[in-house]
Amino acid sequence: MPNDAIFDDNDLKAAAQLVAGSMLGSLPSRAECEHEFSDDFTAKMDKLLHRQKRQIWYTVIRYAAVIVLAATLSLGAVMAASPTARAAVLKWSRELYDAGTVYRFYSEVPDAPLPAYELGQLPVGFEETSVYYNDSFYRAMYSSAETGKSFVFEYSYMNIGTVQTVTSGDETNVEQAKVNGMPADFYRLRKAKDISVLLIFDEENDIYFSITGTLDKDSIFDIAEHIYLKGEMEK
Repeated sequence: MPNDAIFDDNDLKAAAQLVAGSMLGSLPSRAECEHEFSDDFTAKMDKLLHRQKRQIWYTVIRYAAVIVLAATLSLGAVMAASPTARAAVLKWSRELYDAGTVYRFYSEVPDAPLPAYELGQLPVGFEETSVYYNDSFYRAMYSSAETGKSFVFEYSYMNIGTVQTVTSGDETNVEQAKVNGMPADFYRLRKAKDISVLLIFDEENDIYFSITGTLDKDSIFDIAEHIYLKGEMEK
């Protein structure tokens, strides 16, 4: 072949087709390629593939855990530095100690005065005996002359920096519940003459209610379920 021979694209394409046809023609047939692997080899391969999948899955779980942890730490740092961020994420928190429970609140106080709430239903024989309130706090006491039992109804804003404490002990029963769809905690303080405490958290209106008294659980919850908004607080 002369050294100055020139091949165009068609010549190269034709040569490539000839080479490909020659290589494919030299391969054995499909029937000649059939082979049965031993059971021992198949078992080893299955074990290897299973181990590989498991390692990939564990890696995914570890990465997911790292992402969740990083997000949690970032959120915690923001909440620690910013009261506004805390209020946007949560309205209140519960801290448990040996001597009792501390509730902390994170909402900003509204400019409007505290609205007026009342009890729509009282246990038989109970009457209102005293009332105290201001722009941010309300307390009313109810008692029964016949039974000698009494209870106190209170509510206030979940103002940032406000703390509510419930002192308890080893013989205290604590239950988490719902009152008209709102989260609530119920305490039965047996060492304190069977006093009951019910805390209700109205997260929508940034207000928490409490009912404390010597009544049984059903009576306390019945009172709480009939709390209603009357309107504006009287001056």
